[in-house]
Amino acid sequence: MIIIRRKVFIIVFFIISIFLLDNNFGKVVFADNKKGVNVSKEVVYKVSSNNEKEADRTITIGDDKDYPPYSFIDEKGNPSGFDIELAKAAAEAMGFKVKIKLGVWNDIRNELESGKIDAIAGMFYSKDREKNYSFTTKSTISRADVFTRNGKSVKNISDLKGKTVVVEADEISEEYLKKQNLGINFIEVSSSENALKLVSMNKYEYSVVPTVIGNYFIKKDNLSNLKNNGLVINPDNYCFAVKKGNDDLLFALNGGLQILKSTGKYDEIYNKWLGVYEEKTFYETVMKNIWLIATVSASIFLLLLWNITLKKRVVVRTKELLETNEALNKNKQELLASNEEIEASYNELLAIEEELRRQYEMLIESEDNLKKSEERNRAIVTAIPDIIFVVDENGVFRDCQTRDTSVLIKPKNEFIGKTLWEVLPPEIAEIGYIKIKVALENNSLESFEYEIDTSVGKKHYELRVVKCRGNEIIAISRDVTVERKNRKEIEFLSYNDQLTGLHNRRFFEEELKRLDNSENLPFTIVMADVNGLKLINDSFGHAVGDELLKKVSSVMLNGCGDNGMISRVGGDEFIILLPRKNALETEEILKYISELASKEEVASIKLSISFGFATKHHDEEDIFEILKKAEDFMYKRKLFESPSMRGKTIAAIINTLHEKNKREEQHSHRVSEYCNSLGKAMNLSDGEIQELKTVGLLHDIGKIAIPEDILNKPGKLTNEEWEELKRHPEIGYRILSSVNDMSEIAEYVLAHHERWNGSGYPKGLKGEQIPLKSRIIAVADAFDAMISERPYKNSLSREEAVKELIKNAGVQFDPELVKIFVKKVV
Repeated sequence: MIIIRRKVFIIVFFIISIFLLDNNFGKVVFADNKKGVNVSKEVVYKVSSNNEKEADRTITIGDDKDYPPYSFIDEKGNPSGFDIELAKAAAEAMGFKVKIKLGVWNDIRNELESGKIDAIAGMFYSKDREKNYSFTTKSTISRADVFTRNGKSVKNISDLKGKTVVVEADEISEEYLKKQNLGINFIEVSSSENALKLVSMNKYEYSVVPTVIGNYFIKKDNLSNLKNNGLVINPDNYCFAVKKGNDDLLFALNGGLQILKSTGKYDEIYNKWLGVYEEKTFYETVMKNIWLIATVSASIFLLLLWNITLKKRVVVRTKELLETNEALNKNKQELLASNEEIEASYNELLAIEEELRRQYEMLIESEDNLKKSEERNRAIVTAIPDIIFVVDENGVFRDCQTRDTSVLIKPKNEFIGKTLWEVLPPEIAEIGYIKIKVALENNSLESFEYEIDTSVGKKHYELRVVKCRGNEIIAISRDVTVERKNRKEIEFLSYNDQLTGLHNRRFFEEELKRLDNSENLPFTIVMADVNGLKLINDSFGHAVGDELLKKVSSVMLNGCGDNGMISRVGGDEFIILLPRKNALETEEILKYISELASKEEVASIKLSISFGFATKHHDEEDIFEILKKAEDFMYKRKLFESPSMRGKTIAAIINTLHEKNKREEQHSHRVSEYCNSLGKAMNLSDGEIQELKTVGLLHDIGKIAIPEDILNKPGKLTNEEWEELKRHPEIGYRILSSVNDMSEIAEYVLAHHERWNGSGYPKGLKGEQIPLKSRIIAVADAFDAMISERPYKNSLSREEAVKELIKNAGVQFDPELVKIFVKKVV
């Protein structure tokens, strides 16, 4: 009986081994490498989101026109392939309009570098390329393989040493093989297809081409006498590529890829174009057969239990045999009294002793096998992150195995032997019991998810139940808390604005379609635009601008309440959907929002929002025409409200700058007075003199965006700090140019640090290229700076300052203006 059971054990493991070998465990599969192909024809293809009117931006994505199955022109003349379909899907996921442009590989790369296209759908990653391009997360991994006729095999690339190998000219795998110093004689041909055909025609023995492309042409050209040898040559990442510094587009393409992968769309595209030409990886095969592996693991576990039982039976049997042996020895003494009878009994005892020895050796061997089986089972349990339960038909826990006992909701010895209802919440226990009954009756795999409180908070688990014997099941519990959290976060980001927490454009578009029905009439759409956001960003930085958007969002949420749905659809644009609200009710809501906004401010600047709305009263009215009317109404209001807002903002900026630094306030007033005096000395008109005084007051307005520790630094500025300080004319220009009647003043502020000899900043203007009023400010500003106390230097006397002005006349300053200033002003 013992020998038969041992044979059954060996046969089970033999069958499992055959199954694992038959399913190609352990193979590693990659996609192919990418290189340029010298083909001149170009094809342009356009794809857009579902609603072209509402797409935010059009981007151009390029790729190689002759690189199947990644990118090529199909029989109908259309761009096709894995790269093309992935680019379309990623763009659609992120709401882009996209132009697809296929051409010669080197030309496409040049167009990306020159900015004629925005991205390349497929590029081989390398550290050298990272200097010029930014890469997304990988869309696949590339490799090449050795292709031979069916009767020829290559186990390692070292087998190619001194051999003749056919390759496609300039293919990256040729570069890799050359670096291996194997003395390979390379035969270069124009394409991978030609390389394969030469081997198929028995002209050469070996060809190295990208794996997927090789499998593609074997199928396409019916090269049935060829095979690949399963080698991995030069694997590396294959990604979307953008020009270095284009981080916004890189972020969007990464987002598109993540959405495709999370929704399963990526796998669909990958299997369509690449999966048909490659073998499954070890991981994919394992995941495909995971439940079979679990079943095998359960069988091994049962065999372990059986071996334990066998061991106990062996001990009992050994004791019985030993007792028998003692009895025989005793009888042996009695039988020695008879001649033949004693001899026959003695021989019989020897035979029994030999049998006992043989059985003892079998017991030792069985014990060794039992230890090995236990070690294998422990390794399997340690390798998987799940909890394995054995439960009988009455819902009683019989056993539990896990690599980490801390994940159990209570210690193992407290629930083994107890029912589901004694361990789990009643509703979970009831579902589990129903699943156990179904699995036992139908011999099927059953599963469900449940949530349970643990010592570290709520956890989500997936439980899978399968029958293992007549009245028992194996239940495998997996912690899916992280997966569920990630799924919820992706869903939230898909429909919400990350900065404000409001709904985003995607949610708005879907909600607009959902609400557009007769039940919600009258249906009002409100367009809202934040006034002065760009000005605040330029003046105080984007962090303050973000704070402004958050306050605006909070105000609109409080003002709107439960009456409607608010979405942020652009940088400073918001839309409020008000179902079953007429124009009068809408006016009341917007009036309340405006009252709340007037009580809020950011960086001493009051919130200002321009609203416009339109109402749909009848089913036959087009909702998008209503949206357009609301937008037009909003822009009309903005024409009146925004200029006033910008003027108030500039006044607030000046006050903020002077409150932060009283020295700058005094300096600005003195420069203004010097400009006034110099203008009178030059006999300028009253209007020009008044303009000069205004420029003098505003010439340093750009310093509002310069950190105070730089403005007030007592010592010498570092190169980085000096470059930061030199930004203030440009910042002042952006602030002032946003106000229509200050556009000329903005130009004077921009140029007030230009030098007569062209060595100034920001444009390096020279001589009379510099506006006259900017040259006047330069003299007045420098003179006051020299005679005033500064944290980083002592002041000069007026005489010393005059000498410096004369010394730098014709170098830094207009020489004629210096003469007038020295003679008539100082």
